[in-house]
Formats: sequence, structure tokens, C-alpha cells
Amino acid sequence: MKEAISLLFQSLSTGGLTLRNRFMRSATWLAGADAETGALTEGLLGRYGELAMGGLGLLATGYSYISRDGKGAFRQWGLHDDRRTADVRRLAEVVHGGGAKLMIQIVHAGAMRHPSTVGAGRLLSPSGGAIRGGGGLSEAATESDIARILEDFAAAARRAREGGADAVQIHGAHGYLLTQFFSPLHNRRDDGWGGSFEGRSRLFLEVFRAVRAEVGRDFPLWFKLSLSEEVEGGYDAEEGLRLALLLAQAGVDGIEVSGGTGYSTAERAESRIGVTRGESEAYFAESAKRLRAQAPRDCAVALVGGLRSLERMAELLEGGVCDLFSMSRPLIAEPDLVNRWFEDDLSPSACVSCNACFKTAERGLIDCPVMRDKDEGIWDPVPES
Repeated sequence: MKEAISLLFQSLSTGGLTLRNRFMRSATWLAGADAETGALTEGLLGRYGELAMGGLGLLATGYSYISRDGKGAFRQWGLHDDRRTADVRRLAEVVHGGGAKLMIQIVHAGAMRHPSTVGAGRLLSPSGGAIRGGGGLSEAATESDIARILEDFAAAARRAREGGADAVQIHGAHGYLLTQFFSPLHNRRDDGWGGSFEGRSRLFLEVFRAVRAEVGRDFPLWFKLSLSEEVEGGYDAEEGLRLALLLAQAGVDGIEVSGGTGYSTAERAESRIGVTRGESEAYFAESAKRLRAQAPRDCAVALVGGLRSLERMAELLEGGVCDLFSMSRPLIAEPDLVNRWFEDDLSPSACVSCNACFKTAERGLIDCPVMRDKDEGIWDPVPES
């Protein structure tokens, strides 16, 4: 086991990137951008710098919206116009200075928009209507809307590359627009963008092709996917795997395996509570293992979801489940977690999987109210229960 753990910290080349280790920060909205313009703020920049210096190999930013009507949350970073390219430059300098590689995640939220984002433009979805957890009644996207969305994804990716990012990740998970198009629950179209598996998966492929044409073949393009929608009547793990393999065979450089959506029940959501060391960790591991066994070797497979201990990750690596280990909440609780592990404190993440961190967005940058005193910047032990 000790040898397997050491492999987690060794450098590797995968997914078009050369990384100092196998630890990845999963894209997480931190509610730290300027509320009106979507610009990067000093606070958000500082948080990314803290994460990079914490020892990560790869850092994915929180989702950045590609257009005003693609915005999904308040104080969300925007990559929707050329002025934001300067944000990427600042971010790349800070992240690279900390020794990590930078991946910019881009998204169109579709109908999964927080109600607070009033004035963000038309609310679009595949077939119109309301989506549970969404921003209200949506309009069905027209052919011209879809053409513009493809252009917006490509332009956002170009800004990321021009700003010095190392890769782009297209958000195709958790119930946002691409997931909505793939979902038989939300896509009731009878044209070439719906119906069959081929129709429902078409937007994924067209977005990839548009972005690839814009940034070139030498720039790494990844997807984040929910391999199962985890909701009654949604797409299942078989269709999700089929979609992932379709993208991998089309030339996608890496796939981060997740599951669930913002409208799944709590026990089937993408961010589950009550995760403890051992068997409850890595709840999407089976999906990742199936993908890793069938995808081309040059397509990286990253696993996210309830990773807490080095022992479990080492087991997964030995078992051929994935290439990279992606974490979100543990790095909110301990931004320096990877360094702690590297320095021989091998105890599991102090994250208690309570999701209280996301409630702190109401007062500012998302933080861990259990581990960290936000105002003092003091690190405290987990309270005894």
C-alpha cells in the first residue's frame, strides 16, 4: 500500500498535460466574482493561489459562464467577453507560480439558473418549461440559439487559451444545458437535437467540434460528465458511458467522471453528505472504472465524488479505476491538503461532508465554517462530537 500511495505523488503525463502528481481540484463555484461584471476579484484570485500552493497537480476553476444568458449563479466568474481574457492571465500567473496547471471550466447553465441572477437574459432549455431547481419558465432553444451557443463556447475557450490556461473543461454534468439536452426528461424535441441517443448527444459533439476548431488540436480539451443523471426517468449509467466513449473516441483529452444533478435527491446528488473514510468514499468509482477500461489510453479519466483518504485512492489506482483524483469539499476545508499528505501526515481529509460550506456563499466567498475561521484566518481542529 505504501508503494501505491507513493505513486499518487509522482509526476505523470495524461490528458495532454504534464502534472506533478495525480491530485486535481474539481471545479467549484466559490461565489467570489464581481456580481455585476463577472470579473475576477482579488479575493477569488487569492483563493486560487492558496489552492495552487497547496500542492495540487491540476486546478480547475469554478465554472465560468460563456454568455450572459448562460450564467447560473450569483457572483459567478464570466468568460463571456474579451475583457475577461486579462482575468485568465492573472489567474495563470498565480496558479503556475504555485506549481499547478490551470484548467478553465466553461458552462452554459441553461434553465439551471439561480433565481438571484435576474437580468441575465433569456432562460433557455431544450424544450422549454420549468426544471426543478431552475430559474423559472424557460424557452425552447431555437436553431439560431444553438448556433450562437456553439460560437459562445468556442469564444470562451479561445479567451482561456489566449490568457495562458493549460486546458479547458466543458461542463457537461450536474443538470446544466448540455445535460438538459442529453436528458430524456428535459429534451422532448423531435428535430435533430433530440429524440434518439444520437440526437440528445449531438450538442456535446458539436460543442467539442466548435471549440476544437477554435483552439486547435494541440490545446487540451476535457469534459466533466455526469455518467448517470441519478433521477427517475433520466438517462442511466449505460447511456452515460456510451456518451463518454463517444467523446473519448472523438478526441477529447480527458473526462472527469461525476454523477447526479442539481435536481437529484440528496442521496443521489453530485455532492453527497455523510461520506466517511472507506467504503462510502468514491461513490462514482464504478462508472470511472468502466470508462477507464474502454476509453483510449490517451484520454485521461479523473474521478470526483467523496474522496477522503490516500488509502482509498491508492486502492483505486491499483485497480485501474482512474488516472487522477479530483476533490472539491476537502480542499475547501484544507486548501493545503496535498502538501499535508506529502509531508507524511497521511490522515484522511478533515472534511466532514456536511455541505455547510455552500451556505457561506450568502455572506461572501465560500469557505468551511467547521475548519476555518473566515475572519481571523485561523485553522482549527474538527470539533469533537
